[in-house]
Amino acid sequence: MAQKRKDKDRKIHDERIQYIIQRHIQELGLESIETYKAWCRENHFSSSINKTTLQRQKEINFAKTAIAMQHLTAEKKSRKLKDIIPQIYSDRIKETELKNRTAREIFDAFKRSKDRKVLFNLLMYLEENSDILNEHKYIKGIEAIANHHNSWIRPIEDWHVRRHNRSHQFTVLLRHLFAAYEIPAFMDCVWMADNASHQNWYVHIGLGQNIRTVPDLPTPLTKKMAHHFLQTPKQYTVEEALRWGQVHALGGDKRLAEALRGTKVINDFKHDDFWMNLFRFFIQNPMLDVSHVHPIIDYIWSQKFQVRRVYVDIGVEEIVDPPQPNFSMNGRTPETLLRQVNDWHRELGRVTRGGEYQWDRSDIDEFLHKVNRKRHQAKTWHIRELLSTDELFDEGRRMNHCVSSYGQSCYKGVKSIWTMESKVEDEKTQKLLTIEVLMKERRINQARGKGNRLPTAGEMAMLSRWAAKEDLSIASYVNVSQ
Repeated sequence: MAQKRKDKDRKIHDERIQYIIQRHIQELGLESIETYKAWCRENHFSSSINKTTLQRQKEINFAKTAIAMQHLTAEKKSRKLKDIIPQIYSDRIKETELKNRTAREIFDAFKRSKDRKVLFNLLMYLEENSDILNEHKYIKGIEAIANHHNSWIRPIEDWHVRRHNRSHQFTVLLRHLFAAYEIPAFMDCVWMADNASHQNWYVHIGLGQNIRTVPDLPTPLTKKMAHHFLQTPKQYTVEEALRWGQVHALGGDKRLAEALRGTKVINDFKHDDFWMNLFRFFIQNPMLDVSHVHPIIDYIWSQKFQVRRVYVDIGVEEIVDPPQPNFSMNGRTPETLLRQVNDWHRELGRVTRGGEYQWDRSDIDEFLHKVNRKRHQAKTWHIRELLSTDELFDEGRRMNHCVSSYGQSCYKGVKSIWTMESKVEDEKTQKLLTIEVLMKERRINQARGKGNRLPTAGEMAMLSRWAAKEDLSIASYVNVSQ
């Protein structure tokens, strides 16, 4: 009797397992136990049919993900640019009908193009023979390449993809079309910008010509400067590369060249005789901490070159010359110069606030992040925008730096200034960093703490979170303090 009972229970159990596995197979979209076992082996699951609920759920989740990826791939294929580009080229489609970011960039490129037919043929060839067009950031470069088609030294049809890395594809494409000789990697960036002159420099160097003989060179270069210019690291801009060449030719190093990035000297070649003397001063004083380079340049600029507005009455202002238009580096020592910079910073905190400017918020949102710490009170991080000269003065006074000089740039929308603060419950708010953002480039250009110190690792982590959230880049010279 007991054996019969066991046999009956086993039969019921087997029937239940069979029912469950049949439902599971149907949910997976399969037809039989044989196809199920083959599916399991193909996707690295156990081929046993006696599985736990958790094991079956994992298989269901895997199948759903695979189906979703198939739909996504099918959707991408259905939106192939080779079908859209001819419609854009022949004006048979409106921008509002384009939901693909790359297609919208191509639409704008055709509107600006100097030779639409060349651009069309180039786009169609790249669509068929590479995946460069899968990233919208390259469209502007492709437009510029088409505009310089008269300088191509090889036909596009002879170019073929050998690697799937799109950055590498773009680099090789440029050298195929323009270079008979080696070109430094940093020059590739000129095709993503609007400076046609720099693109002509690329063509010039690609034909084996010397950078010293390019048209529109903003400052003369010695042979040694030209040599170092071509050795500039990949992440530099062309203007930064010119300074790299000058600094190294004068005996300076990467440390100083890096410190100059983001300062006013990078784009100011009108006063190069003076700036070259300043570079020599820095090189002759190698023990001077390069963290002082930026504040020193800001101070010199304000004293020697910056025309200023002075408020003489309510609503009345006068334009005055710089305080020291004949400022010279002759006879200066690091100690006296740093003392003058510090005095200037303190003076900025006591400047009269008459004639305050206010400006609207930018399209960048503020950042609020709360961190719950074990055995400690929660800490809240806050990054907010400063919206008046009054706030800039307060920030500069409390942080002991020259952020108050950014009022005009903020008012014109060229830059925005932000403050990073933190607060632990029941304690006072602590000011941490002042942050400069270049609005057109959407780039964090500076981040400095009190007395122009560099960010800590923790502050940099929060800065990176905010940048990722708001689609901002961070300049490579925004370093972390050691």
